[in-house]
Amino acid sequence: MTNHTHHKHERPLVAVLGAGVVGLTTALLLQCNHYDVTIISDEFPWEDKPRPDYASPKAGAHWRSMCDEDDERAKGYDTVSYRTFQELAKDPESGVNIRDAIDYFDFNPTGHEGRDPWWSKVVDDFKKIPSTNAAFPIAYSYKTPVITPGIYLKFLLHQFKKAGGHVQHRKLSHVTEAALWVGTKPRPVKIIVNCTGFQARHLGGVNDLRNFQTRGQTAVIRATWIRETVTWISKSGSIMYVIPRSNGDVVLGGSHEAYQNNESVSGTKTTHILKTILDRYPKILSPGSSDAYASSPDLLSKFDIVDQKVGFRPSRLGGVRVEVEHGRTGTGQHVLIAHNYGHGGAGIFHALVVFAGMLCRYS
Repeated sequence: MTNHTHHKHERPLVAVLGAGVVGLTTALLLQCNHYDVTIISDEFPWEDKPRPDYASPKAGAHWRSMCDEDDERAKGYDTVSYRTFQELAKDPESGVNIRDAIDYFDFNPTGHEGRDPWWSKVVDDFKKIPSTNAAFPIAYSYKTPVITPGIYLKFLLHQFKKAGGHVQHRKLSHVTEAALWVGTKPRPVKIIVNCTGFQARHLGGVNDLRNFQTRGQTAVIRATWIRETVTWISKSGSIMYVIPRSNGDVVLGGSHEAYQNNESVSGTKTTHILKTILDRYPKILSPGSSDAYASSPDLLSKFDIVDQKVGFRPSRLGGVRVEVEHGRTGTGQHVLIAHNYGHGGAGIFHALVVFAGMLCRYS
């Protein structure tokens, strides 16, 4: 990001709607590129108990490419995001760490025998390794960025404010209300960037009915001995994972329930997650645990469960909406409205790359 040294009053005023990872990243990028930005949201990273549809704090958040071998645009996103987070990991305040990763597949993700996945040339230390699970015969190891979302979101917000950005804690009923400031501004807002995620479905002036929620549930346990992230990917679309945090907590997941919005933690789902992970990855138990202990029926007692979380990924039929349109406020004021939402579970890693591309096209 480049931080141009222009006097404050020369910067065009921009309102970014939403303070999830997409909104924070977008706002920081604009603030560092000759814009005077205010984030408007009714949820910020400092909230103790965010709503399930404020999904960013609940993300698993480890880099892993899931794009098709022939999707050149998505491959470009993944490549740039990997390198970007490698650099961020050098800042101890960012909440980004580089970890060993192992991915297991019950199918050949390349579609060709003997071929490595396209991203093998992007990541560090890629190897095809012998699988320890007959049901998942293909396995790769590599280095990958792992993010602790609570730290990373506050890091983005801190960097944004440090660069001169502002925040307003309020809820909008219509997208163009962002042009009507609370307080005194010398000039009208000319650009609104809509990063409201699923809420774009209900936001007046947008009302995008392609938006839907994909429910996810995780269990967070204390397991300081786990240093690697492990993922099992099935051809059916099922994904299970083990993701260590920097503080010794480990996120176990997950679930992917499209069009589901039950906010309550499912005990049945938690039991399924714990049992599946234990069956596939016995080292999740504390070092020195016996086989008899591992196979005993009292499942929950085996884990030091710190938390159980439910979040709603902001999904969208047709994929991410990244486009610009012209609008007018109720007073007739012209405003440019840019949309950047619908990232599903990829917002943390794609937010920077997607909007940077938009900024280059429309600047």
